[in-house]
Amino acid sequence: MTLPRVSPPNVFPLAAGAPKPPMGAPGADAHRQTGFVLGAEVELVLRGLSLEGACAEATSGAKFRKQRTAAVLGPWSRSWLCRLEALHAIQWGNYAAAIPLVRTAADYQAALLALLGGDGPQWEAWLEQGGIALAPDVHATEFRLHAFRSGEVLAAHPVLGPLYRTATDLSLPHFGSTLLIAGNESAPDHVTITFGDRDFHTGLAQLVLGWLLELSSVMAETLPAHPAVFGVADGDALSAYQAEAARVGGERDRCRIEAIERDGERRYLVHNWRRTPGAAAKRILL
Repeated sequence: MTLPRVSPPNVFPLAAGAPKPPMGAPGADAHRQTGFVLGAEVELVLRGLSLEGACAEATSGAKFRKQRTAAVLGPWSRSWLCRLEALHAIQWGNYAAAIPLVRTAADYQAALLALLGGDGPQWEAWLEQGGIALAPDVHATEFRLHAFRSGEVLAAHPVLGPLYRTATDLSLPHFGSTLLIAGNESAPDHVTITFGDRDFHTGLAQLVLGWLLELSSVMAETLPAHPAVFGVADGDALSAYQAEAARVGGERDRCRIEAIERDGERRYLVHNWRRTPGAAAKRILL
């Protein structure tokens, strides 16, 4: 079977922060405080997304119009957009939405790495087996789903794997993770649940921004490592970005989450948990 040609991709590379909510609207104070307290981190995430956007533009050239590039552009685009929307959710104080977006972005990036590796032939095999076809009986164009997961990459990758597992546990309706997001003022003698809380929270914002920096760093490492698949607009800028993201993400006074073993059970220890920048740092064990 002749494979379909690869058309020039449509690239929309611009990444901008979330617009300012109207005065008094939910999320307005979070937008202001995020900019004031964590504005440099927000700009660093946007810088990484912009560098990727420039590489996507460079990848749209004729020399890259081949099936391997087409296969990876899809999950790369989906990850990029999820990360951008996760950033917007953070800026508006919607941490409950940001966390599953980060989890999904990590999943897409793992799929991208799988397609760059040993799973790459699956794309062409899917095309050869009628992955894109006409379905005249229902007057439709058919895109066969073809379940594709990247469990081996997630199991082995030193960044994507731990990030994906942690974000998944915080995304699921576990009692402890739900309380962390929607009731973190609770204590052994009382339960305090919130509904629709979009106030600024230093710990949650730092935690998710740190994940976004890690995901962007993975892409900054991946793109120049595959010059036959991706166009790289500025390799030095990608290297500099990795160094800056590692420096910011490694600051010891920021909120971070660590997987530990306790009584034979996998648990999570959250460090430097605080709602406001000046509050005393706490630890939360999940």
